[in-house]
Amino acid sequence: MRLIIAAAVGTIVVFLWSVLSWTVLDFWSDQIQPLPAEHAAAVTDAASKVPASGAYEFPGRPDADRSVEPAERDAAKRTWHDAIRSGPAGVLLVHPGGFEPAGSSRLFRNFLLEFAGAILLAVMLGIASRAGAGYAGRLGVGAAAIAFAVVAGVLVPGNLMVHPSGWTRALAGDMILGWGLALFVMAAIVRVPRRSGRYARS
Repeated sequence: MRLIIAAAVGTIVVFLWSVLSWTVLDFWSDQIQPLPAEHAAAVTDAASKVPASGAYEFPGRPDADRSVEPAERDAAKRTWHDAIRSGPAGVLLVHPGGFEPAGSSRLFRNFLLEFAGAILLAVMLGIASRAGAGYAGRLGVGAAAIAFAVVAGVLVPGNLMVHPSGWTRALAGDMILGWGLALFVMAAIVRVPRRSGRYARS
């Protein structure tokens, strides 16, 4: 029961932090800049022509057609690499049909995903507690879990996909602050009550 309570409270903390940090406090707004007005129409027009929602890279990589001579494939790959080096280059996340900017269903799904994450964190804290870890020990376990999530889920893909450093810092910072706040509360809730008498822990 303590795990569920801890997960529920942690989810509320993370969800509220997310809303506050991205809307009220406006911590990360400067990491998503609007396109200059003189270029926005051209980009919007191009994005509206993509076949479906997805991630689209530019310049596009050459066709890996195995029927083409290896020398030709190598030459096309070198040309592509040169185009990326000289720029512009990047990845566009496109929804040609648009989406609801603040849809309640999307927020609800986000809440459920955060609850799933909070349950996993609560389970780790519960295991640490049963192994004899005190509050400080549970904080250490939780901090390690958050650090792993930031490295594996933000820094590694950010490096491979060449995300802008400011955007990567915003995602990592939001995760550290939001889940860090939740951790302080969850680590206090998830604890194994001390037993007394003949079953007391040594």
